Amino acid sequence: MKYYLLIALFGAFGTLARFSVLQITPKIFQTIFPIGTLTVNLSGCFLIGLVSGILNTKFITIDEDLKNYITIGFLGGFTTFSSFSQDFFNLIHSSNYLLAFIYIFISVFFGLLMFYLGDKLIHIIS
Repeated sequence: MKYYLLIALFGAFGTLARFSVLQITPKIFQTIFPIGTLTVNLSGCFLIGLVSGILNTKFITIDEDLKNYITIGFLGGFTTFSSFSQDFFNLIHSSNYLLAFIYIFISVFFGLLMFYLGDKLIHIIS
């Protein structure tokens, strides 16, 4: 039971972090482009890649439970693929087709790139 509660607690912190980013980014960037969700998804991809990279080296030893608290809990609450889908369809419904497809490209391509960079960063510094 403790394990589930800690996953939920880390998820709550991830959700609060996502909410904070989504509140801050529109104040910084004045655009209809969903930059907040994009920022969350790309940084979430980078962080999960970083955690995966750490686990694949002897650089730092992380307990399997802690790894799950971070990846399933915090990053599961932080990343927003469902919000990504909603943002895409909001752009489509408002006839912003080009922005919608640019958003998909940036999210998928750079999300994969950020995961790769996070994973490789650990190999570089270890």
